[in-house]
Amino acid sequence: MSCLPGRDRMTIEKISRMQYFFMIPNLLFGKAIGVTSGVMVRRLGADNWLAMAIGFGIGILIMLLMVFLCSRFPDKTIVEFSEEILGKWIGKLVGLVLGIFFIFAFGASANTMTLHLSQYFMPETPYILICLLYTLLCMYGVFLGPEVVARFSLVGFIMLFMITLTMTVGTIGSLKPINLFPLMNRGILENVVGSTYIFGDIAFVVLSAGFIYPLLDNKARVGAISFWAMIIGALSILVWPVFEIMVLGPDLMKQYVVVCMQQIRCAQLTKYFPRQELIMVSFFTFSLFVQSAVLFFCSKHSFRQAAGIMKEWVIILPLTVVLVIVTYYMGVDNNRYIDILAFPYSQVCASISLGLPAVLLLTALFRGKLKKPQPKGGGPEGGKKT
Repeated sequence: MSCLPGRDRMTIEKISRMQYFFMIPNLLFGKAIGVTSGVMVRRLGADNWLAMAIGFGIGILIMLLMVFLCSRFPDKTIVEFSEEILGKWIGKLVGLVLGIFFIFAFGASANTMTLHLSQYFMPETPYILICLLYTLLCMYGVFLGPEVVARFSLVGFIMLFMITLTMTVGTIGSLKPINLFPLMNRGILENVVGSTYIFGDIAFVVLSAGFIYPLLDNKARVGAISFWAMIIGALSILVWPVFEIMVLGPDLMKQYVVVCMQQIRCAQLTKYFPRQELIMVSFFTFSLFVQSAVLFFCSKHSFRQAAGIMKEWVIILPLTVVLVIVTYYMGVDNNRYIDILAFPYSQVCASISLGLPAVLLLTALFRGKLKKPQPKGGGPEGGKKT
């Protein structure tokens, strides 16, 4: 599929609501179970799953707010309706900020995969080569277009269900529920503050929605679809820290960068699947590819609309180089990667994903730009409710 000039790709290529529904858990899942849980346990101990649950509760509300904003500008991306609400130049600044945000978001996501490969399967392979190959794979997905990547969402959703099912079945005999207690050991305030760490993952969905929404071929009941997709995504993630704490314990979890891989190693499935770890990572790969490719797409589109560049390859090729460098820098030193995710990455994600929708909503409300869009005569999306 060729790269189409102008806004043609955003108006010609469409994804179904079912693909959108399956895409949301994929955008949440990969990094949250792979790395975020380990980052949070260092701060919150056994309360990390409670802080995650609090964060998801807030994140669902923000996601619904973003969908509401998108429904008022159904054929425009977040960059385009930011220009309409805030003015042309401030809107372009928003596009530039989002483009930079998605670069580091891609680095955080990509390193979840590259660290799996470098630490467990390819320890002798230069890390820069692993980063390059994975980024090129995601670049290929972006060249093919969002419609093609969206088709992987169903496969990714099935695979994340399979990896969660095999993990729970394989470790159920090793559970020590006592590790979960005492509940709220750090206090409610500490858990609320600690919930900002999960916004490093929630921001993927909230801000990506501003680019995915215009691609929907049917925009009816997208709010309800988003709500239930977020609920399913949150529940599928929360299973992991709960089981990790009961199996490994918070003190052992703190010693690993990729906690989920150690949890998988605890699954008693070796006699049935001799290459169990490789099989589990294969399940994990599809979901993580959807996450990384969508973040790449959003970064590309942010810069393209902010700069007004018509040809996509002019953005994609140099952006690929930048993504390889950022991914390598963030992940080559494990301690630096964890430190970046702990601060300032999570705090920036929380600020943008909470602040930008709120500013856009209040400004649009003040300027009277939240009216329902008029139905388009003859258009496939005209007159449909959100």
